[in-house]
Amino acid sequence: MTPIFSAETRRRLQENDPKWHVKAILQLICTVLAFNALILFADATAITNRHYPTAYYNDWSDWMPLFPVLISLIYNPITFFLLLRRLGKPIHPGWHVGFHFLIWALGIPSIVFGVGYGWFWWWQPVIHRYRNGKIPCGGYNYWSEPCQPAIYTAGRLEIAANVFLGLLIIFEFTLFFLACIAMRKHRLAVRRSRMPARLSQLQYNRDPEAHAAEEPPAYTPSEEHASSVTPPAAAAKYS
Repeated sequence: MTPIFSAETRRRLQENDPKWHVKAILQLICTVLAFNALILFADATAITNRHYPTAYYNDWSDWMPLFPVLISLIYNPITFFLLLRRLGKPIHPGWHVGFHFLIWALGIPSIVFGVGYGWFWWWQPVIHRYRNGKIPCGGYNYWSEPCQPAIYTAGRLEIAANVFLGLLIIFEFTLFFLACIAMRKHRLAVRRSRMPARLSQLQYNRDPEAHAAEEPPAYTPSEEHASSVTPPAAAAKYS
């Protein structure tokens, strides 16, 4: 079986980020969670629009959870394929910090509104029955399952979708935390790489003469070496 990453790509990934395999697994989990949440939210919204087209058609609280789910579903696979395309060359951690924070920040209000405006809050048991067993759908039984089966189907889908969204928020926050650590390491590495030039510049500004004295002397050919070299004019004369 051919591995997804070549040995050279895995070596580069390990050198650039020792936790790359953990992040790749978390991104794969987020992709699966986002896909399931997207299907469930879309199905619940379609049922609501089909059975209650006047009062709840295209309600913003139904569509709001789709934004973090879609961003996660698009971004995580793209970054995985970019690792393959770039042969292990890392992506700037600032991108991961920004996108994972965006998904997490949109996911918090989405799950709040998804739970707060769910159909499952309207569920109620059958309160009144006739003697022959029939259930009147007026009055206290209006929101019972025999009278309004659509909201029970949509409510179950919403519960499952919110569970997937909650797990997605947890894993996205974990990726955001790991991206912040990688961003800090990246900034420290850049700062260390610039430190020798910065120290040299500070030393020159403080004492230019001492800085020049510490510099290695310029190369000048010795007299013996200069006499051993035939001048171009003499070479042309004896040629």
